[in-house]
Amino acid sequence: MGGCGGKAARQSRDSRELGDGFHYSRIDPDEDTLNCESDDLPDIIQFAAPIFVAKEGAEFNVKLMRLGSLSGQVRCTFRTEDCSGKAGSRYVHTQGQVIFQPGQYEQSIPVEVLDTPGWMATLEFKVVLENPVGCHLGRYLNVCRVKVLDTDYFPSSTYERILQKGEDDIRKMNRLLLFAEFVKLLLSVPGVKWRLVLTLLFDQLKTLYAWFMLVSSVYMVNVIFNKDDALEQELVIPDDPEMTARLIALMYVLAPLLLHCWREAKLQMDIRGHCTLFLQTSVMRKYMNYSDSSRSEVSQHEVQKFVIETSDELAQSIDDISSLAENLGKLIVLNYFAVSSDPGVAWAAIAMPVIMAFWAFLREGLLHKPEETDDSQKLVGDMVSEISHNYRLIAGYFQRPAMNDKFAARATKLSEVRLPWVAYELRSEFFFDWLGPLFVGGYVAFYSHLVLSGHLSLGTFLATISVFKEVGHNFADGFARIRRVAAKFSPLVDLTVFLNRATDVQELGELIDSRVQETSILRKDILSTPALEDSSAVRTDLIPVRLENLSFCFQGRQLFQGVNMSVPQGKLVAVVGRAGSGKTRLIRALGSDTSPSTGRVLIPSHLRCLLVSHQVFLMNTSPLQNLFFGDPASLAVPEERQRMIKILNKLEMRQTRKFAEREMQMLQEPSPVKVQEGVCCCWDALPEEDELQPSWLPSDGSASALRIASELHGWQESLSFQERAKLHIARALIMNPEILILEKPLMNFDDYEAESVVRVLREHISDRGIELPAGTRNRRRPRTCFYSVERVSKNDHPDVVWKLQNGEMVEEKEIPTELPSSKRASSRFSAVH
Repeated sequence: MGGCGGKAARQSRDSRELGDGFHYSRIDPDEDTLNCESDDLPDIIQFAAPIFVAKEGAEFNVKLMRLGSLSGQVRCTFRTEDCSGKAGSRYVHTQGQVIFQPGQYEQSIPVEVLDTPGWMATLEFKVVLENPVGCHLGRYLNVCRVKVLDTDYFPSSTYERILQKGEDDIRKMNRLLLFAEFVKLLLSVPGVKWRLVLTLLFDQLKTLYAWFMLVSSVYMVNVIFNKDDALEQELVIPDDPEMTARLIALMYVLAPLLLHCWREAKLQMDIRGHCTLFLQTSVMRKYMNYSDSSRSEVSQHEVQKFVIETSDELAQSIDDISSLAENLGKLIVLNYFAVSSDPGVAWAAIAMPVIMAFWAFLREGLLHKPEETDDSQKLVGDMVSEISHNYRLIAGYFQRPAMNDKFAARATKLSEVRLPWVAYELRSEFFFDWLGPLFVGGYVAFYSHLVLSGHLSLGTFLATISVFKEVGHNFADGFARIRRVAAKFSPLVDLTVFLNRATDVQELGELIDSRVQETSILRKDILSTPALEDSSAVRTDLIPVRLENLSFCFQGRQLFQGVNMSVPQGKLVAVVGRAGSGKTRLIRALGSDTSPSTGRVLIPSHLRCLLVSHQVFLMNTSPLQNLFFGDPASLAVPEERQRMIKILNKLEMRQTRKFAEREMQMLQEPSPVKVQEGVCCCWDALPEEDELQPSWLPSDGSASALRIASELHGWQESLSFQERAKLHIARALIMNPEILILEKPLMNFDDYEAESVVRVLREHISDRGIELPAGTRNRRRPRTCFYSVERVSKNDHPDVVWKLQNGEMVEEKEIPTELPSSKRASSRFSAVH
């Protein structure tokens, strides 16, 4: 960026205190290089970190930093933007203008984070910088994310003392009380409470319909079809029983239509869907913020079960509660009708629920409840997963018959424990089905003489029989629903354990806060010292990456301890050591993926840090979405797509380039026009003006996405393993982070390919990002790369070697005898194209 100077920089400044409490000392006239970074390019305003962590209800400030000469006033606007966290529920929307005065290099934006009464998963929102005046905005850090740390326990903090003790105590707590708190949580989901109130109210339409059926039956028998002239005055249409019957018939027809309209409305309200979505998203947000220890305790199968099965099963609780309320209302109405019509059957209204409750409590002992099937189902599911995952191993070692026998044994065990359960359910439900006919038989036997003697009307007698049948069915249905609710207690406990496992959000927040504070202190020190005359760097780029008193103890073994190292930004650093020396732990500590036993890693907070594991991961999506996974928005930029092709060329990724170019071609082709009668379908039909621009990120399920998925089906399988490994690295180079950390990146390559990869990494360091415009090089932050390797070959040429041996780490500087040419790196491949 050129030397620091100019009139503004040479002017004397009085000591002042800025908004954040940062002090600037008076500068003597001859100290023209103090408190400045660079003067020949506009300053840059950006966030001090790509991500921040805020605690709900606590004061929170988003930190900004200014890079450059600091010589004049610059400003920009800011605003908050919804993500998973919504304004008004998780935070208060904020917008305004931030102004940096001359010499001011830090600012903060206050954002109010709301304290919600209930539990929430970790939600996020964005803060966006816009409209710079007198400056530029950082290309990547003009947007930051804010994670909101929720300190409540799932489903609520009412039983915090139990929930914080862990899994054993959670499984011992009262499950009914836990379920009650869970229902309260579901009712706090936006839109659920009012929907439930409407459901409870309008579900009683079924009760009114049952009342109408009983009353109309009695009315038709006792009034309409009774020849007694004295009852004709009770006809709805006087002296016309036929028209009265037709009116009732019309009501019989219209009532179900009304009930159907309500069912349609209830379906559209979709209470269960709202609750399911809340639980599913909560599970995934919690899991993606798990700590390493929490993630190791949960299998992929369990996470899938929580998302697909458990969430939907527990969300049905609201439906079960509303159905129980409907059953209760119907039982009250039916029993009231029976007793009001014939007070002599009051005994039945009391006896039926007592007998039902008595049977419910005794049935498990009388019927001998069998062994649960959950464990056997899990064993079968695990076996299916193992066979699917390790099929090649099983087939290669000729073990298919043995695995089939093992699976058959587990499936047989599941069948054996399932049959007693089916028999138990059949015998248990029979009593409830039989109770209604039992009371009907008793009523007919002992009350029929009242009808024959004229003391009880025929309509009332027949209606009471219907009441007994209906009450029996309702008791059976209600008891089944109670059992369904009780069956949710166990998965609720499992979900409670899952959602109360430890996350790394608080640890991440502490790490970010410490790095922002440390970066601020180091910037202040650097800006108070003279710059070198030939310096072209932004002064902040002089902050090194440091290891402070770093120690690692793994599985009871001390890998290394007391490590203190420092490396300037813009270096290629090889971490070397034998297997088990601690390379992986060190690399992951640099990438903030694990915490050291003691000490800390100090990386300037404003630098984007990307850790690339040695495992090769490809997303189940298109080639371009894999390549631009770290920065999807860049896919829409033509220069970035050209840059991607050049990176593929350098890494000699012919097959990947072919698929990427084919996908780009398809994304730029117009969509087919739907055929209309009498109209010819063609690809060249005139699109709307907005459709002339291709959609580079087609949504899931769109015609463009489906067409790409169909035409490029199986593209990953056509790649060699080495090319898949290169794609894993190319994706990181396309993202272009300031700090790139690679775990054993060369282990998947032969010597030639490994040399090619290191050469590309060297170019990434030398050019401050690979295949970027040379004219903007000095405006970019230096690129630093750490990579672990068993040994450094003579062609690697790292700038620095950190060697781990005998529990210590020493630094060995490697000065390349000849910097590999970027042109030579790609010449052999480019000639093919």
